[in-house]
Amino acid sequence: MKAVGSILAKVAVFLVTAAIGFVAATVVVSASSDHAPVSSASEAPQYVLNGPDTPAGSGVPVAFNEEPSGSPQPLATLSPQDLSAAADALLGGVQPAAYVKPAGFPRVPPVTQFDGGPFQGSNCTLASGAMLARLGYGIVTTGSILRTLQDDQSGGTGINDLATALWRGYGITFPHGLIKTDTLERLLAAGYGAVIQGDYSKVPPALRLQKDFTGGHAIYLDGYYPGNAKRNIPPAYYVIDPIGRPTFGYQGDWWPASVVNDFALAWGGGRVVAMWGYPPGGVPPEVAGPDVLPIPPDNGNGPAATTSPAPSAAPSGSPAPSGTPAPTGPVIPIIVPVDVGDLTVQLVPASPPVSKSHLGGVVLTPVIDVCLFHPPPAGCPTGIEAVFNLGTPPLIQPAPGPKVNVLFVDSDRPDVAMVGFTVDSPAPADVRFWESGASPASVRTSSSMTSLDLLGTTVLVASLEVRAGTTYQFQAVAGSGLSAGSSPIGSFTTGDGVSQFDVLLSSVASPHIELGTGISPYLHLAQGAFAQPMIPIDSLGGASCVERARFGGMQYCLDLGGSAPPPATCMRAEVTYQLTGITATGVLVRAFPSETGKGSDGVTLDGVLEASGPAPAGDVSVGCLTSGMSYQIVLDAVGDDRGVLATRSVTVP
Repeated sequence: MKAVGSILAKVAVFLVTAAIGFVAATVVVSASSDHAPVSSASEAPQYVLNGPDTPAGSGVPVAFNEEPSGSPQPLATLSPQDLSAAADALLGGVQPAAYVKPAGFPRVPPVTQFDGGPFQGSNCTLASGAMLARLGYGIVTTGSILRTLQDDQSGGTGINDLATALWRGYGITFPHGLIKTDTLERLLAAGYGAVIQGDYSKVPPALRLQKDFTGGHAIYLDGYYPGNAKRNIPPAYYVIDPIGRPTFGYQGDWWPASVVNDFALAWGGGRVVAMWGYPPGGVPPEVAGPDVLPIPPDNGNGPAATTSPAPSAAPSGSPAPSGTPAPTGPVIPIIVPVDVGDLTVQLVPASPPVSKSHLGGVVLTPVIDVCLFHPPPAGCPTGIEAVFNLGTPPLIQPAPGPKVNVLFVDSDRPDVAMVGFTVDSPAPADVRFWESGASPASVRTSSSMTSLDLLGTTVLVASLEVRAGTTYQFQAVAGSGLSAGSSPIGSFTTGDGVSQFDVLLSSVASPHIELGTGISPYLHLAQGAFAQPMIPIDSLGGASCVERARFGGMQYCLDLGGSAPPPATCMRAEVTYQLTGITATGVLVRAFPSETGKGSDGVTLDGVLEASGPAPAGDVSVGCLTSGMSYQIVLDAVGDDRGVLATRSVTVP
């Protein structure tokens, strides 16, 4: 139970900081509501670019890096000890001085601007700044809390407003200003994180999380990848868009650097409006073959026109537009006529993954959301396989037996429901569920069980694989035979997600071998085509192999050379899918080998296959799959912020 104790300690820190932040936000918003808005925008001082930009220390020339106004005032009752404890807990239990090399991205939990605050539609800069504060100092905050710590209480905010909020609330400062794109690249490559502002209309609609929003916007950059010409992967930034909602599974995406540059330069008049910071004791993170989102082909009409006021023309001597040489000598930074966020982002309506949960006429309320975050905090239980053996139908479970009490029904992502319940004596337990109104009902059981000590009470959490847009009935059971116990029959309704995801392995004769175009790091298949299968080295019979990789304990040939004939037959995964309530421009179906591939130059993604399909429904085949290998077949919607929507494990005969 040591891990559970650490969970509760972190839950306590989380709840304390969240409660304090909510109170501080409420008090300051109320206090400021009687006063006229005060904007912090002002004419910026002149500056001189007197040397090459460099990401080291504070030597990056910037257009504005002025001292924030006001005295630093930590949030009420949040002592330095509490702040240190929060940082410690949220860095996985290690002190910032012992910060370990990040194993992957994102390096910080995503923060959404849609946190319930009164200015959430305009708080993109502040929500992005909350992620930078998390990276640099382990500070737990939100866009709405930062909003109360600066003067501008109307419309959008600027980088200077973010600097003021961080100074007044936490006594910290980050360098910020107008920098060049190559400086931004070097900063992120060296391990920095950055908040940048830009024009959202310059982002291709397929990459936008809010398709119809084309105003000024801010995003947080968590990493940089220099690209890999051999695998046709372009330079890319790891982008966390504050429009995304982590509670729905959004964790950010790799965007091509060209898209990020276009986004930023359109707003900054040839420079990038940015704030950047470095993790304590941090080191440059390792990036191996990122999943860079593809740029859809131009339809010939060019980028969508922006509906926000265009930035004013740069005054004389200001940074030159993109594509022209950088100016020298005194330069006056541009002042755009609107702040980022002046054009409000509207929250996309989306039904929660699970709602309308009832048991005996009582509404079931979630109580352990902290362990349902994606990814969950360190220390949350990983689950054990359910051990209850399905016996008699659920409606005639005999009593007596253990007393079963259902506490909640919740979900952290589409197509998964979590039922929490207690059993008054140790016994094998599970949750049975079936579609409401179906006749005959097909009764299923949980895919996994988790045991959690919550305030001294052992709570069992059952994970149920469900379909979107469906009402289910369920019953928690414990024990077996005549000594079985059960809860009353409950019900819940699932929301947006995947209403169908069927995976069937089949053989295809005379497969057409052809890879598609694009910038995906995976083997992206041409429409209706397949990839050459990997072949075990020991079955080559002396034939030459151009490229090899190891998966698990076996070596495979990835490339026999361009003259290799296609196989007579190969195995494929046929995927039939249906999205419900999810707006997407298409879907991607990927087949991931269960073992990570190791090539001559590190991790290889050549064994990962990818095929595209239409939205919201369709059939996609992905192959050729390697005989004897296990795969995870994954469904992802292009342009949706929920992450992976469904997955199935298959083993190829």
